Amino acid sequence: MYEYSSKFLNNIQKVTKLFTKITSIDIIFVGITGAVVDSNTFLFDSNVAINYLRKLELKKYIIYPLAIDESLSGFFILDISQLDTESIKLCRKYIEVSVSDVLDSKTATIQILNQLETPKINSLLKVFNGILGISEEENMAAALSKMTINGADDDAAPNDIEKNIMMALKYIHSNLEKSLTLESVSQKIYLSPSYLSRIFKNYFNDNFINYINLQKIALAQEKLVFSSTPINKLARQIGFSQASYFTKIFKQKVGMTPSKYRKYNSAIQKIYTIPRDLTWRSNKSVYEISKDFFNQNGISFKARDVNGYPYIHSIDDLNDVAQQAGWVYTVDCAQPITPASEINVFDKSVIQWIYTEKIY
Repeated sequence: MYEYSSKFLNNIQKVTKLFTKITSIDIIFVGITGAVVDSNTFLFDSNVAINYLRKLELKKYIIYPLAIDESLSGFFILDISQLDTESIKLCRKYIEVSVSDVLDSKTATIQILNQLETPKINSLLKVFNGILGISEEENMAAALSKMTINGADDDAAPNDIEKNIMMALKYIHSNLEKSLTLESVSQKIYLSPSYLSRIFKNYFNDNFINYINLQKIALAQEKLVFSSTPINKLARQIGFSQASYFTKIFKQKVGMTPSKYRKYNSAIQKIYTIPRDLTWRSNKSVYEISKDFFNQNGISFKARDVNGYPYIHSIDDLNDVAQQAGWVYTVDCAQPITPASEINVFDKSVIQWIYTEKIY
């Protein structure tokens, strides 16, 4: 499956730049999560994106849906108010050329679907008005931002689905020390395993067991650093019946064994763990999610600009000290080299902020 991630949107921006270079015409891409990309703009926040599109005041336009592996990924929007019929026909071809040149068509089936013109779009929005909750006053930009397609045929209304996921998360995080399976959690919250698996995948872009394993490994990292509990006993404390299996999963996620992690991270003084929940919209970055978490929990933090990216250098009065101590962060139990503001949480499950005397 072609990932709908920050990397994907970076590639889409390359598509818009190539298209503009070929045609001298601007084109906009609106993703199914509300992200907006053109040759000069990259907006993850759907509210900012909507305002940006509204200011464009598009009157006459054509939309070319982009499908990857038979799933809708977004829409290319072309202002045709100044174009003749022949130019419009050529634009479709140039979009296809730009997309095939940039996106990896070897690992995914990529299609530019038949164009939707303004009258057809307006009719379509009226038909779906009740389903999508789009008012008559809302323009095309606001409407598109709400058209999130996840490929699921859910029996319950969205609010009911979210309640079910919240119940599952509450049970999971209250019972991380137990052996948690899809069947056992489903039974506790009175849902079918297949249904819980499906809504988890649709909302979190991750499978149920992988999500649980990441939460358990994040908890294990804290226990390894802040206790001297033997590893076989620690494994049982977080619901692994076999220490060998725990070690296998830990090494798979972290890149080293639990014993090595304990040895190399003895200088860690503080860890903040942020598990994924329903507030992790797919168009948010690790930095934005972290800020939200700190603000909601009354944890003070400070950030400064480093090479054009926001960098958190102080959390709850623990400050970076040059060459001596500082904050690092991990995503899904591994430490990235990319700035936190550039990592999208689309398919991520847990973030940790770690204060250590030795920055590794």
